[in-house]
Amino acid sequence: MDHLHRLHELFRRFPGIGPRQAKRFVFFLLAAPAAYRKELADEIAKLESRVTTCTSCYRFFDRRSTETVCSICSDRSRSTESLMIVAKDVDLEAVEKSRVYTGRYFVLGDTIPLFEGKHTTSHARSKELLTAVERAAKNGLREIILAFSLNAEGEHTKESIEALLSPITQTSSISVYTLGRGLSTGTELEYSDSETIKNALLSKKKDA
Repeated sequence: MDHLHRLHELFRRFPGIGPRQAKRFVFFLLAAPAAYRKELADEIAKLESRVTTCTSCYRFFDRRSTETVCSICSDRSRSTESLMIVAKDVDLEAVEKSRVYTGRYFVLGDTIPLFEGKHTTSHARSKELLTAVERAAKNGLREIILAFSLNAEGEHTKESIEALLSPITQTSSISVYTLGRGLSTGTELEYSDSETIKNALLSKKKDA
């Protein structure tokens, strides 16, 4: 495989990027100034050393010193009574843009594949999630909001997380909610506009 095809295949691995878009990226870089390509390569090379994972919510954040938690988790004005569980960092950012939610977060890292059973604990960060909920419960947690995309994998993830957390939620006063009207079936949370997410949050419904 020559270099152009190799680069094309690497771009195709990006989520939501098809063969045509991948080729456009390659040809864009070929036509771009050398200084731009160098800047892009330098920033990619710095990702591992400059970006880290929050030890509390597990979102990525820019490490400027020795801090281990992100700006959201270190913000004392954020409510400790509410914990929103999202699949990906981009979902968290979409919710933040709505400027309605003022609680804490937990990022799973991805949705749970459909082939995994609802009662499995093999998916990413299941143990970390349990630890985070138990810790939050001691600090006044009253509600958990399951904020997943309204598609097959999102629904499966919601049901899996409910099963995982049921030993805690069924023996405590913690209520579990899902996003309400505003999001239509099949919607990816990360692509929803701020007003839609705002309406979904304001009309969240208690899970049965």
